[in-house]
This record gives sequence, C-alpha cells and structure tokens, in this order.
Amino acid sequence: MTDPIKSYKGFNKDITCRDFQYEVGKSYSLHGVVKVCESGFHACEHPLDVFKYYPPSTSRFAEVLQSGALSREEDGDSKVASSDITIVAEISLHEMIDRAVKVALDRGGKK
Repeated sequence: MTDPIKSYKGFNKDITCRDFQYEVGKSYSLHGVVKVCESGFHACEHPLDVFKYYPPSTSRFAEVLQSGALSREEDGDSKVASSDITIVAEISLHEMIDRAVKVALDRGGKK
C-alpha cells in the first residue's frame, strides 16, 4: 500500500471513462493486476497531461486520490494507474489550468 497521491482525471460528459460510470465523492477498488495503459484506474499527476486523453472542450474533470497498487508511465507522461481511486471533487477547466500552473511552480517549472 502507498500513501494516496493527488491526481487529475478526465471523463466523458456523463462522468464515464471506458464505459465505467463514476460518481463524485465515491471510492472504487480493483482486485487484480494494475498496469498503466492496460488495467487499473488511470489519472495524471500533472493536470495538463489529462488533455492528451480528454479534450478540454468536451470533457469533465476531477481531482482524485489514487492509492493501493500503483503503476506509472515511463515515457515522461504523469499517467498513473492504481487499484484504488476516490473521486474527490469535480473541477472546471479554469481550475485545471490554475492547478497546472501551481504544479509547475511547486516543481520549479519542471513537469
């Protein structure tokens, strides 16, 4: 088990992702193998990385907490797959951009 990490997740307009229905305020668990790009609950630690998977103009976004088994992207993307996820709060596009700026400043300009 790991300490929860704060990440950002994109959804379709109906708050689904890959035909799985999510709900703000709920937690979800997966029993089995967690592998980034293959299985598990996916989100990105850097808010702007979410836009690679969910277009800003047609998507909804949330702050999430990921924990349990984790698998990370190795190509510089901040995508993380986890066995446990909590959908903390829905956030606007404006908030996603604000948080991206904060993450960049906190990391000294490094993504």
